[in-house]
Amino acid sequence: MLSQFSPTWLIAIGAVLCFIALLLLRRLLNWAQVVFKPYKKGKSYWCRVIAISDGDTLTCARLNLRRSETKLRFAYIDAPESSQSYGAESQRLIKKMVYRKWVRVKITDVDRYGRCVGVVYRFKKNMNEEMVKRGAAWVYEEYIKDPKQRKHLLALQDTAKRNKKGLWRGTKPIRPSVYRKQH
Repeated sequence: MLSQFSPTWLIAIGAVLCFIALLLLRRLLNWAQVVFKPYKKGKSYWCRVIAISDGDTLTCARLNLRRSETKLRFAYIDAPESSQSYGAESQRLIKKMVYRKWVRVKITDVDRYGRCVGVVYRFKKNMNEEMVKRGAAWVYEEYIKDPKQRKHLLALQDTAKRNKKGLWRGTKPIRPSVYRKQH
């Protein structure tokens, strides 16, 4: 079949096939990099929640070939510690919402302990906001750079306080940051 083509045409066809092979190889390498990369700041990932440490920390297994596992801390919120009043309830609430489920995580930062910090979404619902709305966490104002977002989260927290939801049912809830310093 190829014998009917002149040598010039065969060289041209070979060059085109080599070019196509290089493009496919480049695409394959780009795909492999995405699949094997660890979590990066500013990116969104799908992962399955495999463990809950407390109300604002969970362990996620990413959907890639390495099955990368990472500790993830919720951005912009601070849930009560496990030993603190309402800590167990906060942990139970987040477990009910995301444990063993697929979530989308948008990484915002990496904290000093090496944990990724991010916003967790389940079916387009922001779980960070949901925790504040249900009175299971405080707004971590110091880490919110966007004033519009700070105002929104504080409004959710004020609504939860007014309606005495979650930890706001208690007489004088102690911020987890203050609790950690005391203990």
